[in-house]
Amino acid sequence: MVFLFIFILLLGPVISAGTDSAAAGVDSAAESQDSKPAVIQVPGRTPKVRYLELSLYNQQAGYFLPSPDQPSLLKILQVIKRAGEDRNIRGIILNTSGFSADRTALWELRNALETFKASGKKLIVFFDTADIDLYCLASAADKIVMDNLGTLTFTGYVYGRGYYRSTLEKIGVGVQELRYFNYKSAMESYTRSALSNADRRQYGIYLDDIFNLTKETVMKARSWTEAEFNTILNQEFLYSAQGAKAGGLIDAIGRGAAVIEAAQELEGRDIDNFVHWGDSRASLTGGYPNYRVRRGSLFSREIAVVYANGETDLDRGMGTRNLASLIGELAAKRRIRAIVVRINSPGGSAEAADYLAEAIRDARYYKPVVVSMGPVAASGGYWASMYADHIVASPFTLTGSIGVIAGWFYDNGLYNKLGITIDLLKRGDHADLGSGIIIPSRNLNAAEEKRYRQLILDTYHDFVGKAASGRNMPFEDMEKLAQGRVYSGIAARDNSLADSLGGLTEALEIARELAGIHENAKIVYNEYPRPGFMETFIARYLSAFIPAGKIPGKTGLFEGLKYRLSMNGRVMPILPLETLEFTGMPEKLFPGE
Repeated sequence: MVFLFIFILLLGPVISAGTDSAAAGVDSAAESQDSKPAVIQVPGRTPKVRYLELSLYNQQAGYFLPSPDQPSLLKILQVIKRAGEDRNIRGIILNTSGFSADRTALWELRNALETFKASGKKLIVFFDTADIDLYCLASAADKIVMDNLGTLTFTGYVYGRGYYRSTLEKIGVGVQELRYFNYKSAMESYTRSALSNADRRQYGIYLDDIFNLTKETVMKARSWTEAEFNTILNQEFLYSAQGAKAGGLIDAIGRGAAVIEAAQELEGRDIDNFVHWGDSRASLTGGYPNYRVRRGSLFSREIAVVYANGETDLDRGMGTRNLASLIGELAAKRRIRAIVVRINSPGGSAEAADYLAEAIRDARYYKPVVVSMGPVAASGGYWASMYADHIVASPFTLTGSIGVIAGWFYDNGLYNKLGITIDLLKRGDHADLGSGIIIPSRNLNAAEEKRYRQLILDTYHDFVGKAASGRNMPFEDMEKLAQGRVYSGIAARDNSLADSLGGLTEALEIARELAGIHENAKIVYNEYPRPGFMETFIARYLSAFIPAGKIPGKTGLFEGLKYRLSMNGRVMPILPLETLEFTGMPEKLFPGE
């Protein structure tokens, strides 16, 4: 026993020094046996220099729950925050090879990295292929390194839609747009051949908001004049690594060796070691994958992060029936002090959106609920958000679109082309409404259209009234902002449709403040809904054999038409599906298809 006590006394200082990072939240003890030993600080000697390589290879940040191979945006933000607090980390090497994210997630990552740099630490960003959005993220760096065979495309922003009116006429499908609000344009893809004046105006304003923000951010970061920016954007726009270096868009060319050299130039000395977080297959530095953020203890306060992704539907998409029940369960748990709901949705069913909205409203009786808007939180996505204690929108969020619309597809020669005839017996003047083999066999008559108009106006009045109540605004003021008009997060904040600009980091901080949790208290962030056994098994072992998800807006006529036909005649708070491609929403949005 005496020998054991002496051994512990002798070993104690070594353990304490070697696990200083772990005590501050980094699990250095998890290093494998063949990893480098922990750095021991010796008084009077120059401290060792350690850089974290944050590898985002094969990641898609910002959308869905984490899987064994897909950490969430929240996890990435936590790693950056922890590295900023870790006195043993002098800088981050951000490896963006193989990384994809929407503009909202890229903006959130950039903000987190700017905060990291504010403590005097250094940032290097490596990319091989980049567009203007990824370059905007990279512009936060002290040094940008580009792969010697990489490509930089600096072409700006564009918004547009595909129009299928002539196609539908040729195949014999008729469509009637049941639209009574100027900006509610979700059916225009099937009823027009070009942008309407309303769409040209509202999406033009949105484009101006987000383009000007990106322009100002990049100009400031790289010390460009407006003339220099315009030359790069409008005349040069496409760069090899050599061209980007000559034009001052990047600082170095190469891969691992160039990145390490850039770090040594920033430090003015050799880098003693590198640690690594993320997928190690694309590691630039060869650092050991041992940098992990500790989970909280049983005594930590918890803030729950709930993901609401996809169309507002009771059982598919968001699955708001289950999601509403989950939020109710989380609100009843004493350990959970606040709830943050991350909403990515273009809308869908009004009933489903209201399920989630009411669940958020009811949860507020027990604890604060903050909504963090992702790339899209509009129409039914805004409906679901409007009762929160606080709404945080990204500048790039597409939101608003307070309004509803319906469309009616019917046979206009298709059956004749296919040799199909319809013969019906009916009891009731409208009994054949919706009857048909593929699509309804007839259009609405005047009486039916009148009834639809009343249904749409009633649903719209309900939507506007609830939004006004949720935002503590007179009905008349909310109605002026409605009519189906979309807004950027900037405009939403300015018009009181959102409370502040920010991302998940800001939403979590606001939730902490509303919950009365001290800023130095230990907090654990758990993400919901948690994937079950089968979801984890598929993600880990079978994902390589499952076809990649389809991207709305790139699926064209038939995928979009398939969804519209499944909702034929439904009054819906929904955006044009093509909008999702513009905002960067990935994957197949409608998993029930």
